[in-house]
Amino acid sequence: MNAKGLMNYLDEMMKETKRGHQNWSMQIETTDDLDASLKEKLTQDGVEWLVDECFVEYSCTFKGQDFCMISYEHVLTHESQTRMTCLIFLPPLGVRFFDVAELAPYAVTADARLTGKVHMLFEMLLSLYRTDPARCRLQVIDPLKN
Repeated sequence: MNAKGLMNYLDEMMKETKRGHQNWSMQIETTDDLDASLKEKLTQDGVEWLVDECFVEYSCTFKGQDFCMISYEHVLTHESQTRMTCLIFLPPLGVRFFDVAELAPYAVTADARLTGKVHMLFEMLLSLYRTDPARCRLQVIDPLKN
């Protein structure tokens, strides 16, 4: 599926979710809350950057078909500077690894619009989880235990 097709598919799923007809499951693994001493550091352009990573798996059954999408954010921070890369993957159902190298063959070319749409889905599902956890299951995975 290309980026435009995925955006249209996400639009449909989000509409059905707002109507109360779509349930979801999310798994999140992030280094965001880790102490800085536990995070990876990367030297680039003579500057040491602090690395944060966040994987989110979105899954549901839509129109009778299983759907799985994984987003990955790679965030570099140095003082007030931030550099961010966002990747979107549509792996087959048996491939649910939070590993960029394993997911690479399933990457979707993502532009700012698609990245924004995925972020909107993320925010919508977090809100749904807070208000109706039966419709959006959430599992947070500790990155130090993997």
